[in-house]
Amino acid sequence: MAQKRRNHNTPYTTKYHNTAQNTYPMQGSVAYQIQPKEEPEQVQVKKPQPKLHEIRAERREQKLHILYVCAVMLLVFVGCITFMGANVIVAKQEMQIRKQKNELSAIKAQNATLEAELAEQIDLEYIKQEAMKRLGMAEPQPYQVVYIDVPKQSYTIQYAADENEKEQPSFFTSILNFWKKD
Repeated sequence: MAQKRRNHNTPYTTKYHNTAQNTYPMQGSVAYQIQPKEEPEQVQVKKPQPKLHEIRAERREQKLHILYVCAVMLLVFVGCITFMGANVIVAKQEMQIRKQKNELSAIKAQNATLEAELAEQIDLEYIKQEAMKRLGMAEPQPYQVVYIDVPKQSYTIQYAADENEKEQPSFFTSILNFWKKD
């Protein structure tokens, strides 16, 4: 095996090489040293200097671009503020509608109570006497009375639509209610 020249970049070490006949010392490393390839120097090409009117035109374009970006950002900002204001107005109106519906249902309940009380306080005998004396009315004769038989199927039952329907709050209203609870 041929002996290699020692590279000055590697540390000096002594190793022993064993062969069948004898052992002798070796200097350096057995591995080949890999040297990086030198890159050729790049030749710098001088760019031509831009002319003054080209520089001014480029700056004008940059200013117009910045102005355009600022205008778009301002438009987006104004749009967001308008959207938020509209949502606030809608939420306030929904709250007013809900309050007025609650008031309406309370008034309907009060009317139903008053009608029941009025029906209990009406004295039919007193009404009959007042109608005969003051208004000059008379009871109908037996031949004037006609009885009609109405089957039960023709009865109409009405239910209050406001009591059965529960209004689903909007997404924005549910968020407002969530923050009001805390």
